[in-house]
Amino acid sequence: MTTSVNRARATRLFIGGLVGWHASLVPAGVVGAVLGGVTGLLSALVGAALAVAYYAIGQGVQMQYADAPPRTIRAASVASYVVRVSLLGLVLWASLTWPGVMSALDARGLFAGIVSGVLGWLAGLVVAFRRLRVTAFDPDA
Repeated sequence: MTTSVNRARATRLFIGGLVGWHASLVPAGVVGAVLGGVTGLLSALVGAALAVAYYAIGQGVQMQYADAPPRTIRAASVASYVVRVSLLGLVLWASLTWPGVMSALDARGLFAGIVSGVLGWLAGLVVAFRRLRVTAFDPDA
């Protein structure tokens, strides 16, 4: 089975995001460990995992529907966004309902992991996008 150009591009963007996210794990872990010791380190890793889950779901949907018509892509993207935000809301609800969950985490480490994970994913995505070869030309009149 041959992969289409659109799906190959979406896959390259996904891989670029993952590479950037992996590169951000070390700084996230260091900052988390400095701020909160072992608990801060583990909290930073939890935060980074939340960030990668959010972006990986969205980019996975883009890969799946890369060759679909524009209206289908829009519907899938909006549905993906609603699911991702709902899952984050569920995590927030769980942390408010069971305070023991948040008390086991270091808030500063969690924040450092989330920020580092997001920045790493976006940096990897930008680098991968810059390396894509997308031809742009005016059609013949």
